Amino acid sequence: MPEPSNIQFRVRRRETGLVQEDIAFLLGFKDSSSVSRFERLTREPDIRTAFACEYILDASTSQLFAPLFNEVKGVVAARARERLDALAMFANDVRHAARLTHLSKLVERPPTLFDV
Repeated sequence: MPEPSNIQFRVRRRETGLVQEDIAFLLGFKDSSSVSRFERLTREPDIRTAFACEYILDASTSQLFAPLFNEVKGVVAARARERLDALAMFANDVRHAARLTHLSKLVERPPTLFDV
């Protein structure tokens, strides 16, 4: 099985014509090794770096770091399910309707193109 990779980041970088060294320079890194690690999923960007990548590559952070986004989304959905179960006693209480509706949406989000 091939090593997992951050395909969208690499594809978008190549579409822009930028090489890893360009991205590294724009991010303020000394060399391109960190950019390579983003592409191989061996390093996760901090929030400022993720936003900078979004700006540089003109693509959403969730798209550029889709594998990480999907992992986080799964964890949050599982926690939302757990929270809904814990709040079952409020199912018929209108004061909690918005809260429970939002938690339900987090649990039952339809798949996106990144989930395929």
